[in-house]
Amino acid sequence: MLLKDKFYKILKEEKDVDNGKYTVAILPDCNVYDGHFPGDPVCPGVCNIETIKECAMMLTGRDLRIKAIKQCRLTAIATPTVCPEVVITVNATAKEDGTFLVVANIADDKQSYMDFKGTLA
Repeated sequence: MLLKDKFYKILKEEKDVDNGKYTVAILPDCNVYDGHFPGDPVCPGVCNIETIKECAMMLTGRDLRIKAIKQCRLTAIATPTVCPEVVITVNATAKEDGTFLVVANIADDKQSYMDFKGTLA
């Protein structure tokens, strides 16, 4: 896992066969912010996507790679100061070809920050 315990830290994990809910703290001292708006840090979209992928890996117990992104919508700007804790919900449905259809969302109690739909293998 590339970003776990560097960009985010898992505070709570709830999961069953296909669904996971991960409450995470966004770590403001991550070095990604050194080059991504120092002084006014913004969570890079690619880091949000990687965090979703890592949550899908924890849910499925498999090492996964993104095969295709069908939808990735940034709905609000996430920052470690505005939303220090977010909830990542992940649904990973196994397909016959061994891939997973992953539908995920990053949100807090005020708003949604990202919607994602893609295939991971």
